[in-house]
Amino acid sequence: MTHTATPNSSIEITVNGTRLSVSANHSLIQALWKTGHPNFKSASCLEGVCGSCRIMVKYHDQPDVSMALACQSRVEAEMQVVFPQYLEKQSSTLLNHRYQLQLSSESEQQLKRTFPEAAHCRHCHGCTVACPKGIDVEQGVKLANEGKLAAAGDLFINCVMCDLCSTSCPEDIAPNYVALFARRTSAFNQPTPPNLANRLQALQRGELKIKY
Repeated sequence: MTHTATPNSSIEITVNGTRLSVSANHSLIQALWKTGHPNFKSASCLEGVCGSCRIMVKYHDQPDVSMALACQSRVEAEMQVVFPQYLEKQSSTLLNHRYQLQLSSESEQQLKRTFPEAAHCRHCHGCTVACPKGIDVEQGVKLANEGKLAAAGDLFINCVMCDLCSTSCPEDIAPNYVALFARRTSAFNQPTPPNLANRLQALQRGELKIKY
C-alpha cells in the first residue's frame, strides 16, 4: 500500500544511502531543495536548462528498481533513491560522433559513417527500459538505421539527453545522439519558412535594429 501524507507533514526517505526527512507532497527535487541538501541547492533547470537529474528509485511497495527523473517523481515514505552521477559512458566512440550536416540525399550514409555501431543493435530493449521519459528508444534506432530520420527524430521529441539509454547499451550505441543527428538533419533539410527568410534577409541588409 502506498504511504500518503498530509500537505505539511514530513516523511522519511533514503537518498544515496543517507536517511532524510523531507516535506511530503513534493517532487523529489523540490523536497531536496527544501532540505538544503548540498548536492541540490541549485540545479540548471533553475536557469532554464534541464539538468537531467536522473535517478534509480525503489518504492516501498514495489519490488523493482526503476529509472526516473527527480523533477517528475513525487516523494513517498520509505522510497530509496540513488542519483547515478557516475554512470557515464566510458567510450571513445562518443568522441567520434562529429559531423557536418549534409543534404538529405547523403544523410543515411552519413549516419552509417558517423554511428556505425547503431547497426549492431541487439534489440535487447535495455535502452527503452532505462528511458525515464518512456520513449521507445530501440524503435528510434531502428528507424534511423532504415533511413527514416524524420520519424526517428520525432520519436525523441521529449528526450532530455540524460544518457541512461547510452549507459545501458551493450553495443556501445548512444541512441540519444543518433536521435539528435536525425533531428538536426531533418531540420537542416527543411525549407526555411518565408517569414523567417525575409527577416534574416532584412538583418543582412541592416534594415532591422537590435535593442539591448
